Amino acid sequence: MTTKIAIVGQGDFINLAKRVTAKLAHKLNVHLQLLEINQADTPGLVPSILSLIEKIDTDIIITGRFIEALLVGKTSIPIIHLHLTPSDILAAVNQAIPYSHRIAIAMAELADLRYDFSTLQDLLNIKLEYINYTTPPELQLKIREFSEKEGSVIGTGLAVRYAKQYGMHGTLIYTENSIVESIERALEIIHFKREEEKRNQAFLAIINSVRDGIIATDSRDVITIVNDSARQLLQLPAENLVGKDLTDAVSPLSLQELASEDEFQDKIIKFKQTRLNTTKSGIYQKDVKIGNVLTFQDMTHIQNIEQKYRLENEAKGQVARAHFADIISATPIMRQTLERAKRFSLTDSTILIIGETGTGKELLAQSIHNHSDRKPQPFVAINCAALPETLLESQLFGYEDGAFTGASKNGKKGLFEIAHNGTVFLDEINSISLHFQARLLRVLQEKEVVRVGGYKVIPINIRVVAATNEDLLPLVKAGKFRADLYYRLNVLKLRIPPLRDRLEDIPLLTKQFLRYQNIELYHHIEPCIEKLCAELQKYTYPGNIRELYNILERFSILCEPQKVQDYETCREIIWECMEDRSMDLGVSDQKLEFDLHESYRESLIAAERVIMTKYIDKYYGDKTMLASKLGMGRTTFYRKLKELGISY
Repeated sequence: MTTKIAIVGQGDFINLAKRVTAKLAHKLNVHLQLLEINQADTPGLVPSILSLIEKIDTDIIITGRFIEALLVGKTSIPIIHLHLTPSDILAAVNQAIPYSHRIAIAMAELADLRYDFSTLQDLLNIKLEYINYTTPPELQLKIREFSEKEGSVIGTGLAVRYAKQYGMHGTLIYTENSIVESIERALEIIHFKREEEKRNQAFLAIINSVRDGIIATDSRDVITIVNDSARQLLQLPAENLVGKDLTDAVSPLSLQELASEDEFQDKIIKFKQTRLNTTKSGIYQKDVKIGNVLTFQDMTHIQNIEQKYRLENEAKGQVARAHFADIISATPIMRQTLERAKRFSLTDSTILIIGETGTGKELLAQSIHNHSDRKPQPFVAINCAALPETLLESQLFGYEDGAFTGASKNGKKGLFEIAHNGTVFLDEINSISLHFQARLLRVLQEKEVVRVGGYKVIPINIRVVAATNEDLLPLVKAGKFRADLYYRLNVLKLRIPPLRDRLEDIPLLTKQFLRYQNIELYHHIEPCIEKLCAELQKYTYPGNIRELYNILERFSILCEPQKVQDYETCREIIWECMEDRSMDLGVSDQKLEFDLHESYRESLIAAERVIMTKYIDKYYGDKTMLASKLGMGRTTFYRKLKELGISY
């Protein structure tokens, strides 16, 4: 891109500039345009100069102080004034001495002289005078008055013209060196200006490319930047908002309030029919706040991203989120299980996890994956009992085009393929059929799969972690599970103890759940949390940790912090929650077994003893509540226990 420089002046200055530009034309990649001003009246100068400049689309203007003062504020084009050095002044004085020893230096801004040249008077036997002016008529008048002293004039092109007009010699104060230095300075300014424009354009392109709305302001809340997303999200007018006050630019009250608030993170506001997540951050320079940045995110878009992520990743089980640190336990039996699991995770052998429903088998499987070398790779989980066998087969092994009605035209990868180099977690492995067991056995033995409807053998590198809620050996003996698959799965075995065997973990699990679920409630009941946990430990939890969490979730909903005044209130709510869970399990439908004795009375006592024991288990051992449910007074209740030989 060629740089265009306009050199503006009059008379002898333009003649000097012509000589300089002729010498520089072949050295610089620059277009130098000389613009000569012939008018002497101030009102007509500005329109005349601007008219000439606009024709050439100039990048920068070089001129003297007088014309610079006229143009400032009337054009956006950068202006630099000609640079004077002491050597320029001395050279001009030396040229003027032969014509007169009385010399006037005429300049629009005498400050450009920089030094006091009066000392030259004694050295050179001359008399120096200074003429300062603001308009051409003023300059003309002062030079006419000076002409009566029969001196010579040093000054700008206009000053030289007036000196000659009144019969004096005029010497141009500028030299070739002045013009060359000014051109070099102009080129530097244009270079930095263009580099800054590039950075600004790149910056604007970046902030306009993001989906978040961005508004930046200075310390007075005057807008400095607005990106396209902010205009769309906030429905801002199309006009230029830079330089406007923030509260004037954003009309809704919900947005205006943001201007008065200090810095904040992730504040949700309602704007018309949209919810926006907003953040306000300060801009600091050397620890001094010079402005703010407001960002806006459409909550609907955020939710759509989360939904897409869940569908494409978490819903397919390709992400292992749990780690061993997430598994809470204080019991030796569980600690031993976790330590063994950590050792197992460092191998590639198949692992079989045995545990009742709700004990956290998948949590343990995810932790094993994240503790292994396969951590960066996929973790694919599938519940074998949740899908029909045909669908399970196509999900795990994949299928080819036309394998069955409704199959995708291009076929589909199976989860074994997707999990290549990662881990496959097969939950409820005990539920699969013998036919499917045979196909699964081949995958484990050969490390290869064949898609449904296909013939191509696809090698895979996977680590299998299987889980079952019942021992597989009895199923093997009953002919419901293949012995060869059992031994293939049962390389490394982990047994998760039920919650009833590790009741010491209930306080830890309870505190963790309540802190996460309802921190306000947790702090409110913290003084009596240990007593409540003691009540929870009286239950057997057929559903294990999952059931405990269900009870605690119900408790956190029913227990309002402002209404809970004491431990007794909390205990009553806990009882209610546990009672509801027991009723859900259908305890009343359970079959009771007892030995038949020779004596009818002894048989009746045995039956009553079994029934009483079940009621004791059902109501968690609380005597007052149990007596109430049995319809007995406490005295009768204790007498009945003694008759039945039940220690309680």
